[in-house]
Amino acid sequence: MQYSKQEQETTITWDEQERIAHIYSSSPITIRKLDKLAAQFPDTYSCVWSEPGDTAKQYKVQHKYIRFGKPASEARIEASRRNLANRMNQSNS
Repeated sequence: MQYSKQEQETTITWDEQERIAHIYSSSPITIRKLDKLAAQFPDTYSCVWSEPGDTAKQYKVQHKYIRFGKPASEARIEASRRNLANRMNQSNS
C-alpha cells in the first residue's frame, strides 16, 4: 500500500514524564532520514513499529533531539548567498 502525498504525514507526540518523543510517519523521505539516524545512533533513535511494506513507521527518540528553529534573518540569508557566491567563484578559478 502506498499513501498519496496528502496522506503522507508525520506526527510527533511527547511523553513529558519519560522525556521521550514518539514520531509516526508515512512520509518516505522522513522514514529514510529516521532509518539512517536509527542505524547511526541506535542508543538515541529506534524504530518501534513498522507497517508491512514499511509504508509507515514509528520511532522513539529522547525529546531533547527534537528542535524547533527560528527563521533566518534577511541579513543571515544575504550573508549565506554571498558566501555561496564566493565559494562558486573560487572553485571556477
